[in-house]
Amino acid sequence: MVHKKNNVISKNRNIENYSKDLFEYWLPRLTADGVDTNDVLRVHRKVSGWSEWPCAWSKIGDNYLSLAKTRKADGYNFSAGEALLRASLSYHCGQIVAFNTPELKTKLQQCKVSAFREAAPLLTPPAQRLEITFKNIQIPGFLRLPKDTSNPLPCVLLVPGLDSTKEDFNTISEMCIRRWLASFAFDGPGQGEVHKDAFLKEGYEDCILAVLESISQRPEIDSKRIGTLGRSLGGYYVMRASAYSKKIAATVVFGGTYDLSDFSNMPFLIRDGFRHATGAKNEKEALSLMGKATLDDCITKIKTPTLVVHVKKDKIFNWKQAKRIADSLPDQATLALDEDGVHCCHNHAFQYRSYMIDWLSKVL
Repeated sequence: MVHKKNNVISKNRNIENYSKDLFEYWLPRLTADGVDTNDVLRVHRKVSGWSEWPCAWSKIGDNYLSLAKTRKADGYNFSAGEALLRASLSYHCGQIVAFNTPELKTKLQQCKVSAFREAAPLLTPPAQRLEITFKNIQIPGFLRLPKDTSNPLPCVLLVPGLDSTKEDFNTISEMCIRRWLASFAFDGPGQGEVHKDAFLKEGYEDCILAVLESISQRPEIDSKRIGTLGRSLGGYYVMRASAYSKKIAATVVFGGTYDLSDFSNMPFLIRDGFRHATGAKNEKEALSLMGKATLDDCITKIKTPTLVVHVKKDKIFNWKQAKRIADSLPDQATLALDEDGVHCCHNHAFQYRSYMIDWLSKVL
């Protein structure tokens, strides 16, 4: 009887933790990336924990996919494109926590990619899919250009984090477009489409440098005005890329880190995310595959103007990580530190995302 009671208490605590995490972090993050708040609340009403999350989001994605087909058949391509974007984001929401069901995670990932690829030519302006060779794999990404490309444009490389991908950069890409900035969002090792071909490991910045080299050769892009924006773990890697390439004209560290010394204090879903991205059997192996994972060996080489955006209540990367980056670059770095935000300032999305893109527009 006591055993049964303890199980009930444990279950109730799991439900409470799920709800707390959902409203404190996931709701701000997903809506900032373009997910409809009503969809998040709809899923919350139907499920009681993360294990039910993937299937609930899959159904929402299927509904948007069906709507897109109807709108496209009726000749409403603009609405069809928007519905496909919502479908892609819904599948992304479903797969993001599905670590214990790898087949379902892979299926939802494929659905996400397929929906966005179908949406890409229907966007205004359209997103052009490119594949860039890096070592023995292809790096897929989407290039978006403002309508007027009579002169070479500045461009922002959008680098995902541990569990973000090229498809959920659309709100930031739209901000770039409105400021006459081209953007290129891509998946690297361990992320999105590339996960099946290459796991995350030490040296991810080499992928960024390969993308930089390829994009800088395009006639629509001004090779002297290319910046990077790295989200979360991507913020760490854009710093490393900046240390090893003088072609990067500006760098934004969006919720990033100086090193991985916070690992043991990170939420379980994040630590499990590292295990999945690296293809490791456990957390210890995942950390080993990440290598030294510090900017100590390269930060003195960075000469690029750098904006560091962070929050004091970050539960993934402590705010002192951001301060350490800024303090190490006293002549180049600007630190924007929010007192009351979640990881990547998702709950103050407009303020900080517009600030980052405005800053890039000015510097580039």
